[in-house]
Amino acid sequence: MKLACNFIFSFLLIIQSVIAKPRVKPSLQADVKFPLKISPNGRHITDSNGVPFLMVADVAWQLLRKLGPVESAQYMDMRKSQSFNTFLVQVLPALPNQRNYAKVSPFLENNDLTKPNKPYFDHLEKVILAAKERQLVVGLVISRKSWNAVFDAQSEDAWKSYGAYVGKRFAKYSNIIWIVSEEEYQNTSQFRLITDGIRSESDGQILASLNTCSPTNINDNSPNRSDLKFIIPDSTVTPTEYAALANWQKNSAEAALRPFLIANSEFPKEITDQSVLIRNQAYQSILSSAAGFCHMSTIKNFNPTWKVNITKDGAEYIHELVKILKGIPWEYMQPDTPDLLADSLDKAEIGVVSLSNKRMSMLYIPTSRSVKLDLSHLNGTEFGAVWYSPRTGRRWDGGLYKTSDAPVVQPPDTQPGWDWILLIGTKQ
Repeated sequence: MKLACNFIFSFLLIIQSVIAKPRVKPSLQADVKFPLKISPNGRHITDSNGVPFLMVADVAWQLLRKLGPVESAQYMDMRKSQSFNTFLVQVLPALPNQRNYAKVSPFLENNDLTKPNKPYFDHLEKVILAAKERQLVVGLVISRKSWNAVFDAQSEDAWKSYGAYVGKRFAKYSNIIWIVSEEEYQNTSQFRLITDGIRSESDGQILASLNTCSPTNINDNSPNRSDLKFIIPDSTVTPTEYAALANWQKNSAEAALRPFLIANSEFPKEITDQSVLIRNQAYQSILSSAAGFCHMSTIKNFNPTWKVNITKDGAEYIHELVKILKGIPWEYMQPDTPDLLADSLDKAEIGVVSLSNKRMSMLYIPTSRSVKLDLSHLNGTEFGAVWYSPRTGRRWDGGLYKTSDAPVVQPPDTQPGWDWILLIGTKQ
């Protein structure tokens, strides 16, 4: 273990050849300084001091409709204990005729967007305040497909008025980000006018867009520009589609024109244990150069079993994800070609990200197996390796190698269902 710790320290020194100043280690949750910002290189998120912020978000769509203050606090406390730092809520109910937990509707007079109902947004404000006390970010999704008919029936001035109202109402809260739905089945002018309304009253917070898609569709060609993009699949994924997910996520990174997060897919109900699949997607997401990970599980609609399910569906591995990435310069790594891998099957199944100077690479190996490396594709002559277990967060010294070795490396444990992270870099 001591060797591994020493080698990680030497890895951090390598970063100096990539950036002009020492790497700022990502903040612990309690140290985050709001509001969040987009990094100068446009690839990830930082806090207001420029410290990298790995966004670990949870989808909590119907929190406002299903949970009161006590249960909302219970939800936040549980997610924070699991190392989540963000949750996403739908500001409007699932359907225009629905109300929030307090039985209050969001608008007066038949959902007139220019006449917001103050008590409804008072309830939302209490949620934001509770999140701020816990150093949690709240992503406010303020438009949605199911409200299209309501929005389409009203004027453009009404759309902007709604954006201006929520922007002004919550401008003082530095722990929020705005999320405006941006879909092929919605009026593109709505995004522009709602965001114009928000920015006219609230200019210090990140404004993100939300796209749903299947793992076969990549689209970042919208004329509207947001600071950040959430990609949240809207359909279940079959085993065949899941096999192609890693490549889909890599393509997402190549298509994205701004920082982005990808949520895990929904899986068919017959897959009773989805935790391993969601954990796999979390690491594939990071290796696609995402600015974090967006976790979506069965609790998003807060059905009666949510207090049991909140500990399942991959959430039990989020703490380990954060623990591992705290010690790795994820914010400087980009998707790489699989040339480091000698075997064709490995090239197809193992994700690789590297520093731009090719002195360090991180590999995600989805199943326990030996891997043959071609170190000639990294810069340097002597290399060290460290293994991490996504299941436990534990790390092991992975040995020392030379370029001429063409080593075959093997995880510390070869149980077939286990996945692994391998970090390898030059010692010079």
